[in-house]
Amino acid sequence: MTITGSVQFQDFEGGFWGIVGDNNEQYLPVNELPDNVRSNGCRVKATVEPANVISFTMWGQSVKVLHIETI
Repeated sequence: MTITGSVQFQDFEGGFWGIVGDNNEQYLPVNELPDNVRSNGCRVKATVEPANVISFTMWGQSVKVLHIETI
């Protein structure tokens, strides 16, 4: 699936980068985001697929980012 939204750093559970979609859904990348999008408010378009993982973060839907670009 393709999502658009903003990258945001969440400062709990050790801190992590997430994506808040334009649809107000929260997406938790299970793979690291590239450095060029790791900035609060960075607008991105990403191709993701659901990831069936157990996370202690308890924030958003876990997804594997297949492709991501700034918009």
